[in-house]
Amino acid sequence: MTDLQKHLVKQWMLKAENDLLNVANNLQSDAVPWDTICFHCQQVVEKYLKAVLVIHNREIPRSHDLEQLYNLIQLWIPSLENQKAELRWLTTYAVMSRYPVEVEDVAPGEDEGKRAHQLAKIIRNTCLTYIKCFSKDLEAEAKNRCRT
Repeated sequence: MTDLQKHLVKQWMLKAENDLLNVANNLQSDAVPWDTICFHCQQVVEKYLKAVLVIHNREIPRSHDLEQLYNLIQLWIPSLENQKAELRWLTTYAVMSRYPVEVEDVAPGEDEGKRAHQLAKIIRNTCLTYIKCFSKDLEAEAKNRCRT
């Protein structure tokens, strides 16, 4: 991996870890904003999948579609195949949770927030294991940023 690739992977990971920090901080609140939890969990997954693309010097699509991103990395991390339905579900929080909607009762609640958080941790850990094969210092730095 080139120095530029290492730098970019590190940047994607640090941004993802900041999203996890937002989740951890919000989970400590007396009034948990579950839509915010779901949004930041979607962002964690998106950024880790994009970090894997950087490792392989692939173009990073301007997309929040987690299933599409997974399809681009599935050759390298096929173990995530069983998470495709969950990735499709979590993609909805990339935009939906950030803006008001006209349909009633679509705001995510605690169950969705916990589900999103669990998925974000699974994808993060899987991607970190993969990234570790390319650069141990990147994996260690990301893990030290935020423990969830």
